[in-house]
Amino acid sequence: MIYLVLVLGTLLFVLLLLPTLAPARVTAQDTRRTELEEERDALLRSLRELEQAGAESGLLTREKVRLTAVLTELDHLPPAPPALARPAFPLAAGVLLGVALLAGVGVYTVFPKWRYAGLSANEAAQLQNASRLPALEARAERSGDVADYTALGDAAWDAKNYQLAAKAYAQVLLKDRANAKAMRRTGFFLLGDKKMAENGLIFIRESVNADPKAPEGQLLYGYALGLFGQYGEGLKVLKNYQALAPDSHEADDLIVEFQGRTGSAIDGGLVFAQNCAACHGSGGQGGTGPKLLGSAALRDEAALRQKILSGGVGMPAFPQLQGQQLDALVKYVQNFK
Repeated sequence: MIYLVLVLGTLLFVLLLLPTLAPARVTAQDTRRTELEEERDALLRSLRELEQAGAESGLLTREKVRLTAVLTELDHLPPAPPALARPAFPLAAGVLLGVALLAGVGVYTVFPKWRYAGLSANEAAQLQNASRLPALEARAERSGDVADYTALGDAAWDAKNYQLAAKAYAQVLLKDRANAKAMRRTGFFLLGDKKMAENGLIFIRESVNADPKAPEGQLLYGYALGLFGQYGEGLKVLKNYQALAPDSHEADDLIVEFQGRTGSAIDGGLVFAQNCAACHGSGGQGGTGPKLLGSAALRDEAALRQKILSGGVGMPAFPQLQGQQLDALVKYVQNFK
């Protein structure tokens, strides 16, 4: 946006200045007027000189006749176009200066908000944190303080720059080995390396032991257990997460996946929350999508399954919902009264 304002301002500057830079348009009347004005001035000088020299009256009369003819022709020419009240250059320069000042003020006020226009709150926060990383990293390296490395790690984590976050949290752990947040987040990064994944699991487990009430620790621990095929234990841990963060749905996907892998009954409510609630409302009360409560369309199970899998007018298809997940979802929505 700032570049657009600068481009528009520069364009306006050029348009205002262009007339003063272009060659003057000279018409035949302009040329004749100039000639007559020069001849008039020459005749006036000649008459003064002749009068001072005491010239004969006949010569003076001839010069006066010529002067009268010149003045008459001048009177019959259209008037010269008026000069501009203000030169264009100062006006153009003022416009450009105003645009520059507007851009300068906007850099610190309006433009940062425009930068995040159209983004969700999470996306805007992620972009904002990413823009802060260079300054935070420089400050942490300069000071070496745990607080500065923690701030860097938190901003990098929120920006999903997990490598930089792990680097910062590693510095925190060098001085504060029991820091549960630094342990679990460093462990999460290590899970991405096959050679270090087991160490990552150990880090996250230790963080949960150090701070069992932290929802994030339970969520990451459940995820890590699933990576090692410990789905039953992972389900228990993710249930702990749900108890600590009842309004969050971050664990829903994992819980449904783990339920399917362990042969447990899949929670149809979680499948609905993941895939349907955004349009149909958390309780089927309707939203951007139609109301499901009391809908006669829910009675035909075969048609309902087909609608879910193939979609329809205004509704996307969900072909990934198969087997137990689809069964659980159909059973769940058919219980809407």
